[in-house]
Amino acid sequence: MLGLNKDVVALTPYRQEWKELFEREKALLDSLIGEHIVDIQHIGSTAIEGIAAKPMLDVLIGVRSMDDVEKFDKYQLRDADIYHLGRVEIEGKAVFAKFSDLEELTKTHVYHVVEYGGDWWKQHTLFRDYLNEHPDIAWKYESLKKELALKYPDNERQYAEAKKVFVDEVLKLAMANGQ
Repeated sequence: MLGLNKDVVALTPYRQEWKELFEREKALLDSLIGEHIVDIQHIGSTAIEGIAAKPMLDVLIGVRSMDDVEKFDKYQLRDADIYHLGRVEIEGKAVFAKFSDLEELTKTHVYHVVEYGGDWWKQHTLFRDYLNEHPDIAWKYESLKKELALKYPDNERQYAEAKKVFVDEVLKLAMANGQ
């Protein structure tokens, strides 16, 4: 089961079904916006083998140019319960989300739309790949996430910010190892 209400931070043990759910979502996105995208990747903790994660799929969508986001059929996306989060302003990234319950704002998927091959693309895929190749580091990440989920059970922003130092260190390690 996927989904967390707004600002809730709760972790679920790793589930093999996350891969299958991603593949279904990728097929849906291909059918809705495939002509405007270069690639779709599963990222975030649900894409890291064996570690606990918030039960939400993070999906990386690569476009040739951020201008291509304007070509997405927002009505078609909305019919699939996918909404552009226009108030989330991050340089070089557009964020969309899928909700199973709009009243409670129960989010099941987060879509990070970035320029394919650009910095955001490289960072997200590099982090995922490095942790999948280094289970010892992945377990340290899981331990940190569990600690932070207890500390910030109702503040997703603080939880995410507190993980940033670890994520940045992993990215430096990965780049130093030539990945």
